[in-house]
Amino acid sequence: MPFITSDGVRTYYEEHGSGEPLVLVAGFGMTISAWSEQLDAFARHFRVILLELRGAGPSEVPEPGYTNKDLAQDVVVLMDSLQLKRAHFGGFSLGGGVGMELAIAHPDRVATLALHSSWDDTDQYPHMVNWINVRRRIIAENDPVVNVGTRIVSFFSPDFINRRQDRVRDYIERAKSNPHPMTPKGIAGHEHALMAQKVRGRLDGIRCPTLITVGSADRSTLPSASRYLRDNIQDSELILIDGAGHCTMFEAASEFTTIYLGFLLKHGGLVSGTGRSGAR
Repeated sequence: MPFITSDGVRTYYEEHGSGEPLVLVAGFGMTISAWSEQLDAFARHFRVILLELRGAGPSEVPEPGYTNKDLAQDVVVLMDSLQLKRAHFGGFSLGGGVGMELAIAHPDRVATLALHSSWDDTDQYPHMVNWINVRRRIIAENDPVVNVGTRIVSFFSPDFINRRQDRVRDYIERAKSNPHPMTPKGIAGHEHALMAQKVRGRLDGIRCPTLITVGSADRSTLPSASRYLRDNIQDSELILIDGAGHCTMFEAASEFTTIYLGFLLKHGGLVSGTGRSGAR
């Protein structure tokens, strides 16, 4: 199993496909399996690198206290270990926060940035603070029924749950088969990183072409938060996925894949500096 060590913490990663490098990072309490619906399509065009966050999956579970800046440095160490000077980066939820810190601190390393169901400052959204705290407690208590049940309610739109019970069952089975469930210490670390997320006032430091997506029915990371990102990140575009909840990559998998892959292909060549910069 491939690992990198960043600041003394071993984190797991996987590689799939070939082409320009695309680093993908999932969200709060999630593993790299979150990208399962997109992996085959992306790997046909890109060298997809899935980084497992500290505290999740086979990665080491360090003491809580790290921030998105630390997680962004893990990405830099990964890129250095793979001898990648530049890469496309996509992050979902917490992964989006990592991507913003990465693009602000290391603008020369990020060819394009994708922020899926993301936001700027956690303390600007009290409903999110409550949701993160409740989810952390539920995951730490390790009740699989309550854990998966609340995840379904918070991740998916009511319409999707009513229409697609087959897909909901698929999601439940995937959650049950996770060989590396989150530990109380692991989810506490993710919670601290989320609570410390603060990029408002620094978004003008993001200079690469940026895609922002969010479900119109997302009750966890509200569409208004994505609109704020769009209004404050130069050279960004926002695509609202109609009717979808928080986890658009699963609920609206085909639409999500088409949107993001189209954006990546449009900006192909930026890793080597031969593509369109998209700068305004």
